Amino acid sequence: MTDTTRRCPDVPHAAWYAAGTSEEVDRTPLSRRVLGTPVVLYRTLAGDTVALEDRCAHRPVPLSGGHLEGDDIVAAYSGFRYAPDGRCTGVPTQPNVPFGTAVRAFPVHDDGSFVWIWTGDPRLAKLRPAPETSWLRDPAWSTFGDAWETRAAVQLLIDNFSDITHVVHVDPDIAPPALGSGPTPPLKVTVSETTMQFSRDFPPAPLAPWHAMVAGVGSDEAFGQREEGEFVSPGLWVDRWHVDADGQPTRTFVFTHALTPVDETTTRHVWRVSRDFAPGGAATGTLAPVFGRYYRRVQSALESMQQVITVDGPRPTVSVAADAAATAVRRILERLVADETGAR
Repeated sequence: MTDTTRRCPDVPHAAWYAAGTSEEVDRTPLSRRVLGTPVVLYRTLAGDTVALEDRCAHRPVPLSGGHLEGDDIVAAYSGFRYAPDGRCTGVPTQPNVPFGTAVRAFPVHDDGSFVWIWTGDPRLAKLRPAPETSWLRDPAWSTFGDAWETRAAVQLLIDNFSDITHVVHVDPDIAPPALGSGPTPPLKVTVSETTMQFSRDFPPAPLAPWHAMVAGVGSDEAFGQREEGEFVSPGLWVDRWHVDADGQPTRTFVFTHALTPVDETTTRHVWRVSRDFAPGGAATGTLAPVFGRYYRRVQSALESMQQVITVDGPRPTVSVAADAAATAVRRILERLVADETGAR
């Protein structure tokens, strides 16, 4: 039986999603929406992260419009006070708190890059550790990025990251020449119960002009290149692009995508580009506009797809060999949702 009250029914809820970045969450309540549910984030006096449903139990007002008193958050309209675990600890008009009054508290994990919240049964949170993104905090890697909401379902974003052969059409200037130098090498796909990894090796080819410039190599020098992609969890996708020298991977890019469904047709996308070469602001100044333009073009393309689906409805699509990773991820997501809902 389908649960008609479940928001984002095609997305796993028993998963970790990035409600914000670590630097965004401070002593000012921050409002976010995750899988259709309003969430308020803030830090206690000790610096611990709190994630509560952003709605007062007394009146339908957002807690994020209130203020903090110590570790508690106080609703602006009602004056109801809530502790970090969601319990109501004070009512301004009477000494006693109505029994059981509380708002939903989410399991939360702050890894120093992202604030992850668990949106499913809280008893299951410890069984699946939150994703790890240590390279974003490693001084050996230079990182830049941005964040925005894309008016498209999260599945469209996952499909996009599962297959980069579209890059030559979306933004030819950023595309590695290896992608267009001949038939695309086949993917090697490895699947577990909850994750998917793929890789493919390209024959030697020059780097794109922007890439060759920051890498400090000639525009006509040819290098073997390797693409790796990983569906880490429903809320995290990671890509890597290696340039080989003497048979060893070097000059690596890591592309990190934290994907958080806001609702059925909107996704918050936090992207980061990390590299282990060409440190410093000069290289970042060259790379940031290149990738910023590309990801904005991807955003526009995905929003156009969502508009077609919204207006004309979904239809069966034709799959090709390049869709092997996307197909594997879709099966994982369908299985995770079925496990939660009992729909088999």
